[in-house]
Amino acid sequence: MLSYTYATRLAQDVLDALWLEDLYGFRAHCTTSLLLGGKRVLSLALDNTRSLSWQVEWVDGLRPFRILNPLAVLHAGEHTSDVDINKVAEVLQTAEWWRDRTGRFARFFNLAHDQAVFTAAHERDITTRLLSAPEDLLSWEALSCLKDRPFHPFARAKDWSGSDGCVYATERATALPLRWVAISRDRIVSGSAAPMVGQPLAENLLDPAQHKKLGEIARSRSVDSEDWLWLPVHPWQWEHLTQATPPKLNECVDLGAGFGTAVPTASLRSLAVTGYPGIHLKLSLSVRTLGAIRTLPLRYLHNGTLASTYLESLRIKDEWLAANLLLCEEDCWWAMRQSDSLVSEPGEFACMIRRYPALPGTTLIPMAALPVVSIDGRLPAFDYLIGPNGQEEAAWDMFEDIATALLELGLRCFAHGAMPELHGQNVLLAFKGQRISTLVLRDHDTLRVCHAMQTPGVTTPHYIVDRSTPNTLELNTPQELLAYLQTLAIEVNLYAILAALATRYKREESCGWDIVRYALETCLSRVPLPSKMASQAKSLLLEEPSWPFKQLLAPLLGTISFSTGMPSAMGQLPNPLLAIGRTSIEMNRRGGTIYA
Repeated sequence: MLSYTYATRLAQDVLDALWLEDLYGFRAHCTTSLLLGGKRVLSLALDNTRSLSWQVEWVDGLRPFRILNPLAVLHAGEHTSDVDINKVAEVLQTAEWWRDRTGRFARFFNLAHDQAVFTAAHERDITTRLLSAPEDLLSWEALSCLKDRPFHPFARAKDWSGSDGCVYATERATALPLRWVAISRDRIVSGSAAPMVGQPLAENLLDPAQHKKLGEIARSRSVDSEDWLWLPVHPWQWEHLTQATPPKLNECVDLGAGFGTAVPTASLRSLAVTGYPGIHLKLSLSVRTLGAIRTLPLRYLHNGTLASTYLESLRIKDEWLAANLLLCEEDCWWAMRQSDSLVSEPGEFACMIRRYPALPGTTLIPMAALPVVSIDGRLPAFDYLIGPNGQEEAAWDMFEDIATALLELGLRCFAHGAMPELHGQNVLLAFKGQRISTLVLRDHDTLRVCHAMQTPGVTTPHYIVDRSTPNTLELNTPQELLAYLQTLAIEVNLYAILAALATRYKREESCGWDIVRYALETCLSRVPLPSKMASQAKSLLLEEPSWPFKQLLAPLLGTISFSTGMPSAMGQLPNPLLAIGRTSIEMNRRGGTIYA
């Protein structure tokens, strides 16, 4: 059974998403009534005779209400009955105005619910491990799982095609044995920096004894020559492909399992290689999560190499980027070619070696770990950084430093016509004590570019994309490019952190949004944007009444078939830097004192 705290969070995420996206005209079917003590009842009409209601507290924020009890009440005529969180989605689907009749909403909700139960059961182990090994990136990856993608009610909905996916979950911190196959080299496509002589994957991922044993098996199966490449495969992927119809293993020779192990990170298909600190192995995984199939299409790997090269060129041109940004190396990848077109390659047999920059004396923390709230209301990341008894002022000062660093990174890339995907999973912060020493980026294949903003002397990458589907990598206008700073960097990444801080310290969200606005103003004043672009960016960020907003539910429920891209669409919401009412709180920005 899902704990009260996790049930409340799941109910909050669902109602927030329905409200913010106004799915199927959701808001028009809502009414509120006032109870004693300032509490309210949010009622949702399902039809003329039935409604669902929740106890809520109205708050001043992008999310206008806070769930006080995850238990909903179903009103049917004169009768009422309690509806547990795991049944709410099924009831919602019976509303006469609900357009999707596939049952997909309840199916994803149930997957998310079951995963939340599993995650809650492992929270104590995760937080205990963090306390004992805060220097280990894997400790922070596991902590990130307690939150998953902020504000997405189905972020936990991982579809393992009927198998027990919990075996492969980050929460368990279990090392998985890698499967190995041999593939003819004339079927291999590789990255620009990927060695193609010898057995580079075995040499980089296995100790000498394991390498020797794998070689003996390869020799016994006549695949030990330079004509064959030994490739690791995720154990779930191997089982999935062996059961596929038609068979997909005809081009491979099975070399067995037990050669090398790796521990799942928060990204599922990225594994930390046991015994090799600083190396992650990204493997193809045909699991559906966030409405996407997590294989490694060759065009993604190819585009990631182009994006990495481009980002490095920006570091050369911009002193701030050179001093404050480091990139994971992601140019070593190998994949089996299954068709004649790079665009149509599914990437079912593919892997990438990711190397993290050496940063001695620092603690590397994914931003996704920062908004995690434990079941007892603590913020483990902030407790670690400022101390469990740290003052509120120190927490908000830390948030200002984080926001300023992230926004300056985004705006300096924007100045050159590029925008990394700056959500919490892709951005890591290297801390020396309480100071951010550098930012680290991973997953470069999501770098957006605008060719119209190309910087002289730097060639914007020309990606290989599937022109039959919407292309969000190559954008036409600065406004479209800036939208990815507003949505992923601010509305998802920074908002999750400020909302967590506001809840912990019982502040209005406007306290955090004031800091974001101040950080944006600071960055806009010192980032070398051309005058016309600077004026446009300032207007879009600070003055426009509305901002772009990434809709997720309607595209997910409306998609006909799942692909390797997450279904999404751009909507609008009120500019959070303008629309949220300001409280009487004034902040001394660098002094850190809060006066209520």
